[in-house]
Amino acid sequence: FPALAVDPGTHVLYASWTDQHGVDVSQSADGGITWSAPVTVSTIQTTLMPWVAALDGKVDVVYYGSTAASPSDTSAVWNVYDSQFTGGAWTVKQVSNTPNRVGAVCLAGSACPNNTNRELLDLFQVAEDPLTMKAAVIYTDSTIDTWTASGVTNELPEIVLAFEQ
Repeated sequence: FPALAVDPGTHVLYASWTDQHGVDVSQSADGGITWSAPVTVSTIQTTLMPWVAALDGKVDVVYYGSTAASPSDTSAVWNVYDSQFTGGAWTVKQVSNTPNRVGAVCLAGSACPNNTNRELLDLFQVAEDPLTMKAAVIYTDSTIDTWTASGVTNELPEIVLAFEQ
């Protein structure tokens, strides 16, 4: 899940991606002709679905993270993280107050067996508020509610909007 953002103030491009064990960021100040060496900006064991936003030199890279060894770990506890670049340094903040998912996450889309472990919906966004310079994050939480069909209880994915404090 690579993501790209353009800082409208500085015109610097930021690309972020994960190998599932770290989120990396690279930047280009010349329209994508050359790129900086990648910098790993995450500190948690397993990472998924990074998204990036930038404004006037401030960069926010959000992602799902777990201490589990892999996305297929059925006991994995997931939270939302923000690796933020401001003042010349990267810091990692936890966005979610509580875990947003417990269990495996299938990354194969419609090829996931029986369409299971897809509750995160590949829905993730971050944007910078130009008035406050604070990040707004939209993510999926599958721990809030459930639904039952044919006697089977399933997680009901809910959309959460979080604002940087």
